[in-house]
Amino acid sequence: MDRVLKTKDINFIKTLLENCPDKVKNILTVNKQPEKRIADILALAKKNSISISFDKNSRIEASYSPREVEDINSLEKILSDKKSPVILLLDHLQDPQNIGSIMRSSLGAGVDAIIVPKKRACHLTTSVREVSKGASELLPFIVVSNMRNTVKYLKENFIQVIACSGKAESNYFEIDMTGPIAFIMGSEEKGIQSLLEKEADKMIKIPIETKLESLNVSNATSVILFEAKKQRI
Repeated sequence: MDRVLKTKDINFIKTLLENCPDKVKNILTVNKQPEKRIADILALAKKNSISISFDKNSRIEASYSPREVEDINSLEKILSDKKSPVILLLDHLQDPQNIGSIMRSSLGAGVDAIIVPKKRACHLTTSVREVSKGASELLPFIVVSNMRNTVKYLKENFIQVIACSGKAESNYFEIDMTGPIAFIMGSEEKGIQSLLEKEADKMIKIPIETKLESLNVSNATSVILFEAKKQRI
């Protein structure tokens, strides 16, 4: 039987209905005149022939079939299908709030896949899904056994691999991001593993005031990804 999850987040539900309505199984809402945002969601549900149930205790809730994690085979397909992919590798990030925020930014910036290691990393938890506001259901989330081998595989497929680190000499806006590219972002505490940094083609940094030690990883990722987005428009 397919797994079913529930969400009460209006933005999450709207994202699902607008992009993958077939994943939504049911909408539960209060049986009274709804506010405009909920009325719009109900109109979308009706348009897509999704059943609507009523409960006096539920403002809005959707039951949906969640997107599951994928493996290296999904990455192979993405690289064969996309002319100039943007891949994001997250090296041992463990905070679900950061992962969820990164997924949301990634969707907005046109990322084609997010890759994380199998061990010592946060995967697609309920918290990640909720923070992502539905981006988790649209973006391939790929779990690999060996990040170093994955980086080597990307390079073998002519993907430029960029490590983002405060130790870099080049600023992020000084490099060409218009071709096939993969960014590596490090963990909240330890940054990128040295063995991954050594595999990278280039290293870049975000110049910040010396009063601040570093940006939160989700904020830093957004800065990098939207620079790539700007260059590729």
